[in-house]
Amino acid sequence: METGARISNTLLWEAVRESAGNGCLAIVKADRPGPSPVEFAEQVLEVELWDKQRELLSALPAHHRVAVKSGNGLGKGFSAAVAVLWFLYTHNPAIVLSTAPTFRQVRYILWRQIHSLYRRAPETLGGTLLDTRWELDDERYALGLSADGPDQFQGFHSPNMLIVVDEAEGVSDNIYEAIEAVMTSADPRLLLIGNPTTTSGMFRRAFYEERQIYHCITISALESPNFKGDGVVVPGLVTPRWVEERKQIWGEDNPLYRARVLGEFPDQTEDALIRLSHVEAAVERWRGMQLEQANGAATSPPALWEPEGEVVLAVDVARYGSDHSVILRRRGRRVDEIRTFNGLDTMQLAGWVAAAIREFQPLRTCIDEVGVGAGVVDRLREQGYGVRGVNVAQAARQKEVFANLRAEGYWRLRELFAAGDIAIPPDQQLVGELVSLRYHHDSRGRMLLEGKEDMRKRGVPSPDRADALMLAFLEPSSRPRVWI
Repeated sequence: METGARISNTLLWEAVRESAGNGCLAIVKADRPGPSPVEFAEQVLEVELWDKQRELLSALPAHHRVAVKSGNGLGKGFSAAVAVLWFLYTHNPAIVLSTAPTFRQVRYILWRQIHSLYRRAPETLGGTLLDTRWELDDERYALGLSADGPDQFQGFHSPNMLIVVDEAEGVSDNIYEAIEAVMTSADPRLLLIGNPTTTSGMFRRAFYEERQIYHCITISALESPNFKGDGVVVPGLVTPRWVEERKQIWGEDNPLYRARVLGEFPDQTEDALIRLSHVEAAVERWRGMQLEQANGAATSPPALWEPEGEVVLAVDVARYGSDHSVILRRRGRRVDEIRTFNGLDTMQLAGWVAAAIREFQPLRTCIDEVGVGAGVVDRLREQGYGVRGVNVAQAARQKEVFANLRAEGYWRLRELFAAGDIAIPPDQQLVGELVSLRYHHDSRGRMLLEGKEDMRKRGVPSPDRADALMLAFLEPSSRPRVWI
């Protein structure tokens, strides 16, 4: 923009602020344009933006459809909140609709950012701000909608429309179809922001099959200003230390590293066992259930919730070195807790397992008895605890389909994730282990999991948490024996 035009716009919007301070929100309908989104952020909200945020916001006036895929902690949600405020402030009449896969995400992620920015200039912005609604008048408002069903988007009409889809990778295609009906207005804008964790769906298609109608932006953690100098330059943005930790834990070829750090869609290889999008959905279900529990309501499927349902403990045993022993507890199909231990001998670990059995009174306790795990099983049985030792190297129940019990157990886990019948906590180590699992077929055509030694050769750590999760959902062939 030319310097003269910038000064002119600045003076113009100072007059708008002055009018708003007198109780009258000024609407500019002159030949002069209103502030750009970047100018609005810097001059009205008085916030600082980094390069990629400026690129994102600058794309909105020039393009009807903008899709942004990003790594974690790079300020895309902040930019979307600025966009909501800017659009409604500079257009009259206007409607802004925002959505996300769940109402919890709508209320506590994007609209929390909107509230924070609004508080920087409440008199200037004017109107009435509620939890998920900002209203200037009957024909000028912003509204947060859940993606529960396409009917949520019916009945909205305005010459100027902005639709913001947060966590866009998790929104179903039928919601996008409903959004398309809203995009028939005279001057619509669509902003999609999300982490590229899916291998299908509308958000991914925006960067591939439908790229010709979208302006696409990718934001990598490595582009953050925090990577351009010594120390943290911008508080709140992703740090080099976090990226280095993810590299060590996940490995650079892990689809989780590609999605959460580089902002790239994972290469879903044919031999990947569990899709990243399915794992992320299971984490989101867990978060939603935590909120339900805090609010005293349980609306999730009973098989997931089961507050009084069966409790199962699963134990993956490691001795020393970098591997960890894991005690995992589930109730129904929801994982309640994951405890990890490093450097314990078998007697010490047996003591922790015994304490967990006494505390939670599980229906069954499954322990990996391969190698040193047999010592834990023997000690607990000696003490009178009814535990089930599991040798995952033994033959599968479906011998012609799976090469061993480990392959069969993991295939069941894959099916639970694909069907949405499991909820896991946001344990990034567990998520990384699950999406790094690969499988192949032996000479008889039976499914076989990649061995741990082969995983180590490609820089992937032992899937200790994932193994405990598999054990927790491994269906027993018979009732466990009680040793007394």
